[in-house]
Amino acid sequence: MQSVDLVPPADRDEAGEAAEEARQRLAVEAGDVEAMSVLGAMLLRRGDLDGAEPHLRAATAAGDRAAANNLGVLLHQRGYADEAAGWWRIAAVAGSAAAAHALGRHHRERGDEPAAEYWLRQSAEQGHVLGAYALADLLEHRGDGTAEQWMRAAAERGHREAAYRLARSLDRRAAHEEEAGPGDAVEEAEQWYRQAAARGHRRAALHLGAILEKRGELREAGRWYLTSAKDGEARAACALGFLLRDAGDIESAAVWWLRAAQDGDGNAANALGALHAERGETQTAERWYRAAMDAGDDNGAYNLGLLCAEQGRTAQAEQWYRRAAYAGHREAANALAILLLQEGDTTGAEPWFSKAAEAGSVDAAFNLGILYAGRGEDGAALDWYERAAAAGHTEAALQVGIARLREGEEQEAERHLRCAAGGGSAEAAYRLATVLDARRPAEPAHELGEVVHEKTECEEWYERAASQGHRRAQVRVGMLSAARGDVVEAARWYRRAAEAGSRNGAFNLGLLLAREGSEPEAAVWWERAAGAGHGRAALRLALLYARRGELAVAQRWADRAVTLGPAEVGERAARLRDALRQELSA
Repeated sequence: MQSVDLVPPADRDEAGEAAEEARQRLAVEAGDVEAMSVLGAMLLRRGDLDGAEPHLRAATAAGDRAAANNLGVLLHQRGYADEAAGWWRIAAVAGSAAAAHALGRHHRERGDEPAAEYWLRQSAEQGHVLGAYALADLLEHRGDGTAEQWMRAAAERGHREAAYRLARSLDRRAAHEEEAGPGDAVEEAEQWYRQAAARGHRRAALHLGAILEKRGELREAGRWYLTSAKDGEARAACALGFLLRDAGDIESAAVWWLRAAQDGDGNAANALGALHAERGETQTAERWYRAAMDAGDDNGAYNLGLLCAEQGRTAQAEQWYRRAAYAGHREAANALAILLLQEGDTTGAEPWFSKAAEAGSVDAAFNLGILYAGRGEDGAALDWYERAAAAGHTEAALQVGIARLREGEEQEAERHLRCAAGGGSAEAAYRLATVLDARRPAEPAHELGEVVHEKTECEEWYERAASQGHRRAQVRVGMLSAARGDVVEAARWYRRAAEAGSRNGAFNLGLLLAREGSEPEAAVWWERAAGAGHGRAALRLALLYARRGELAVAQRWADRAVTLGPAEVGERAARLRDALRQELSA
């Protein structure tokens, strides 16, 4: 059996091309005009301009419009732009869409936009994809509303840059629409990003990844970020790093951040800085923050300020905060103001708080409220608290709620307290509970006269505040539990409050223990309460020691109760003290 030599694919392609070229040359020798045009185009693609030119000129002279277009391309490559335009015009007039596109580009490069539009439109209307894209680009530059239809036409014919730009346009339109919820523009933008990304457009892959990440489809988002990052898109490498960090893979995240930072991505450099700062590697962190700054990312200066502040390098922190603040970094302006305030420079702090707040810093708006409240300018303070509360600041909402309660505007106060309580403020939850508690009707009675207890909304808010460590709420939950006969639950909450330093909690726990027959333990908690200034606890101790016959000790606690008050307790304690004195002197 005869052996057959296997030819590598590349060699087969070269062999096929050589055979095709040989066939075309034979046809050219026989005077075939089409062969002249084809052979000229083959040589032009190969870069053999000298070999291609005579064939293209011969075919052009014989009226071949494709040859005229290619001759224009050849002359343009040689640097003879005007002569190239002449041949493109001939081919375009003869109906060549490619030549019309090339001629339109030529006129645009020379600033003749009317002529450029005319020829690009000729090309686009013949279905030439490059002509449609170039026409869309020209019209978009002018702000012409018909640009989108030509961009869409190019995208539909597979032009990936047109698909990307169409998606960006739809994205911008969606961003300016004020109706809530995703619209058709958002969905269509995603489709075009996807089409461009599938054709290898790295920025489209980046934007597609961002859309998918926002929607929570992290696995697919990561795939598109990876595709884009591998194609050299630094922002995608940075985004991929954050995705990996959130998934717990810090080491892989650092690899992609490093790649992005080395390509000039300031956000990635900041991320690396933060990573090294967390590890205590402050010098390396500082180096990356500086790299972020060099890349034009103002966060670099802000982060350097934070780093210096943590190390107690106040002067340097102020320097970096100022640099970022002057560049428009609102959180740096707020941090600078806080630093100046800590140094006692209220006058210097106020304008930076204002600048940060006006730029949208919610924390700065809240801090301005504190600043004005400290000066006694309650109206101005409330204005800033309200602005911060409207942006979702929990503590600001609490302050507005408290102010509205003082003014008797209970409904408005309740609205703000609900916002603050929902945001996690224990104090707001407690105050909201007290508002609701005051409205609570008397407990409905059962037919047989037994109280029927159903947990109310105010109790739920008391419990939420109590579970967050709010001592007064813990005492109140204990009281409500005791009222419904749940002694164990009441004792648990009183004890939590007392152990956290609540004198009322300690007093009530003592009452509960005394009723349960544990007077010695009750005395321990009353002593703690009295030591914290609770007059009733001191009176209870005086009575307890009097019953035991320890009159001197009882007299000391009676004296303490008189001092602590309130008036009613003081009067009772005074009578007890006088009786004890008479008994002791008898």
